[in-house]
Amino acid sequence: MTASRFIMAISILLVLNGCTTKQGTQPSLERLGMISVAGFDYIDNDNMRLTVIMPQPALEAEKHTQVITVDTDMLHKGLVDISSRADKTVSLKQLRVVLFSEEFARKGQMKEMVEYLFKDADVRSSVFVGVVKESAEEMLRMEYPDKQNTSSYINNLFHPRQYTFFSPFTTIHEFVYDETDPLRDTIAPYVELKDDVIHIEGLAMFSNGKMETIFTKQEAKIIQILRGREKLSVFALTLDDEEKEKVALEFVKSKAKVKTENLESPKVIMDLKFEGTLSEYEGDKDLANKKHVETLEKEVSKNIENDIRSLLEKCQELSIEPIGMFETLRMRYKGDWPTGLTEELLAKAQFEITVETKLTSVGALK
Repeated sequence: MTASRFIMAISILLVLNGCTTKQGTQPSLERLGMISVAGFDYIDNDNMRLTVIMPQPALEAEKHTQVITVDTDMLHKGLVDISSRADKTVSLKQLRVVLFSEEFARKGQMKEMVEYLFKDADVRSSVFVGVVKESAEEMLRMEYPDKQNTSSYINNLFHPRQYTFFSPFTTIHEFVYDETDPLRDTIAPYVELKDDVIHIEGLAMFSNGKMETIFTKQEAKIIQILRGREKLSVFALTLDDEEKEKVALEFVKSKAKVKTENLESPKVIMDLKFEGTLSEYEGDKDLANKKHVETLEKEVSKNIENDIRSLLEKCQELSIEPIGMFETLRMRYKGDWPTGLTEELLAKAQFEITVETKLTSVGALK
């Protein structure tokens, strides 16, 4: 063997030996507990209750998921306790959803924990977050007989689909982004356990790091539209107080332009355009008649306009700005945007709202 070949052979053996040693230091997959869902409940200002779900891939496992709860004052201290109970090294690398109890969010601890998770190198920024009406632990421990397993059920629930596309699904990255945005307040989906089923009931609104109030699902849709959401799945409207005329739109396309004029006397101008398939209609109009369709379009536009105005007035009353209406003013503002200026502008803002709706595929409906 020549000297060069001998040196090459020795080098290869050294590399292979190094790889083997490195691999040998890693725990096997059977020894890892991959946390997929985590829940946080409030105990006091110094302590929290941490509940985690870990899928059990082993065929001989009695249950598809393992649920463990610990009381702790720090996240990673809690993970160590969970590791000792699970007899596995737990990891956050497969974390998909994090739920926080309403009390936890109202105390301001959700903001702190989300920011902590955002900085953790093992946690993806695409992890979804949500607020639970009562106990996150109860939601994670609940048996859902008609679901494959709790982990998959919650993970799938928080991924946008056709009929939940309106929902304000919020990732860790989006939550932190909103918290650092001086122009708008933070949002997150608000979920509730009813009849052993998890329902997305509305929108949790945050101000200064604390959850302040809850907006309805219809208000959540409007906020999504005004934030720039261009597609909605279903948009249902009641056009009169007696609920005799109802409209349901599907495959809705929306386009919203929002600008603000005059820093001293702010005027918010909103121009919205909608186009959607009329999937259901209850009322007296003849939809085969073009004039009746045009009248219906105007009524739908007026209804949406009224809903938007009511939402904006509610935001003024609560001093909450979930939309970011004053971006055009900030672009022209010299220097840093002062703390509290957004609230001042919101309090004295006047609104000019224009809505135009185009209904399609209405001929076969009655």
